[in-house]
Amino acid sequence: MKVLRLVLVSLFAIVLTAIPGLAAAQSTPAAVSGTLSLRERVALPGNAVVTVQIAEVAAAGRTGALIAEQRFTTNNAQPPFRYTVTYDPARIDPNRLYTVQANISVGGQVRFTTNQVYRVITGGAPVSDVNIVLVGVRLPNGNTGAAPLLIAGMALLAAMAVFATRRLLAPRRERVIA
Repeated sequence: MKVLRLVLVSLFAIVLTAIPGLAAAQSTPAAVSGTLSLRERVALPGNAVVTVQIAEVAAAGRTGALIAEQRFTTNNAQPPFRYTVTYDPARIDPNRLYTVQANISVGGQVRFTTNQVYRVITGGAPVSDVNIVLVGVRLPNGNTGAAPLLIAGMALLAAMAVFATRRLLAPRRERVIA
């Protein structure tokens, strides 16, 4: 009887020590993969940086979280680019929504980005062959306010010229002191 009890306790101890290992095995990294392409036909410079992120969709009263990110330099390669973003399945809530988003930046300025939602991971959404199309970002022009300012300045100068001309050509009236 003591031997049976010892065997059962030992077996129970082995199972208890194996549980953390089983939990760790269940959270082996998973991945979202696919391709990135550009809607416009342009050549990218060799120093362009591609960033692909998996993010949780924000819900009312709650901010979305960044789940995983992959970043690489194009090194003169041109689209389409293959990507694989690994993530920890333990960070995924099956009741939440997740998206994959991407951008391409040059010199720290985003030049191309996603403009639609690409759902992944939960709710039957794919984790492979997620093909993302990036669109060009309109860069701000450094002199956007120059033309209206120039026109306003010229109008002011013209108004001042008209005022000065009228003043010079107007007959001088003497003041009557009473």
